[in-house]
Amino acid sequence: MGANTVWLEVEGEGVIPAVEVALEKLNDAGDEVILDFSSVARIDPGALRAMESLATTADKKAVKIALRGVNVEVYRVLKLMQLAPRFSFLT
Repeated sequence: MGANTVWLEVEGEGVIPAVEVALEKLNDAGDEVILDFSSVARIDPGALRAMESLATTADKKAVKIALRGVNVEVYRVLKLMQLAPRFSFLT
């Protein structure tokens, strides 16, 4: 994790609020934003749209988005929706 990294914890069903905070912090993020998904058991369609918006905005600002602690089910959904390649994954 570099000096210009923003770290955000995602609480359970709170994916959308966490993504909104991440979007606000993209200007200050420097080169990377890490979202900790350790507490996220599932992801709904609204959260997927928010994640797509985050990935698009981050691409425009050349900021990398890393997801930490993503469970297999959430990863599978991200992969099926073709969002997985837009993020890096940390264990």
